[in-house]
Amino acid sequence: MKDSGNMLYKYYPYNEYLLEMLLTKKAWFSKPDVFNDPFDCLLNFDPKIPADKYEKCLRWQLKREGRSQCQIDEDIKKLISQDGIVNEDAKRIIDGIAASTLDVISRIGVWCLTESNVDVTMWAHYAENHKGLCLGLSISREASPERVSYVAEAPIVNFSELLDDKQDDNEYKWIFSKHHDWRNEKEWRVVVPEGNRLWPIPGTIQTVTFGFRMDENKRGVIKQILFDEPDVEYFEAVRNPGLLQLEIKRI
Repeated sequence: MKDSGNMLYKYYPYNEYLLEMLLTKKAWFSKPDVFNDPFDCLLNFDPKIPADKYEKCLRWQLKREGRSQCQIDEDIKKLISQDGIVNEDAKRIIDGIAASTLDVISRIGVWCLTESNVDVTMWAHYAENHKGLCLGLSISREASPERVSYVAEAPIVNFSELLDDKQDDNEYKWIFSKHHDWRNEKEWRVVVPEGNRLWPIPGTIQTVTFGFRMDENKRGVIKQILFDEPDVEYFEAVRNPGLLQLEIKRI
């Protein structure tokens, strides 16, 4: 995890889906096209790959198609001449890369988290008007959580940027853009190859914070489900009327 501290948070309403997630430790990863923000993950996609990136892009595509390193080397000799001339077959492969990249984007799944468990608007929007809860999760490094960038315009993205040696290992990070009107959410995301399905939680539940309007019986149900996980700590959100904000208190 990069610069997100020790924990990330996830708000939930109290419903059957929350209970199933706590029982199975599997969470729903949504495709971007069902997000409540229609501009979320929207790309200003530039399909024209720079000429100096042709060979690197071709090698990536040929490897993805299952060719061995020896076969790739032989194919490159046929596709690009010694003096750098790219033949028509190579150009067709390169043109197809952009289309396949957009197809990958349409199929991914995203799990959204946040840095804060005291945001009043998020309690209202995502935790059933303070009747739900907020989980504190320790996300594994292998899950490669990434911070969302808040911007005014959709970033111009070229596929070849994914193959830049200066980029890090998270091939999906470049889609994490959201309009700056949402910046109070301080969002982080975990991405998987296929969305609109359940995936194992990419970490462990460390804390449960109950909303200040959450029913005592429902709190009891949550504690019973997590009874065999003694390391989970419990808190509750309470109102600070003097400051018009929430405070988190240990139960």
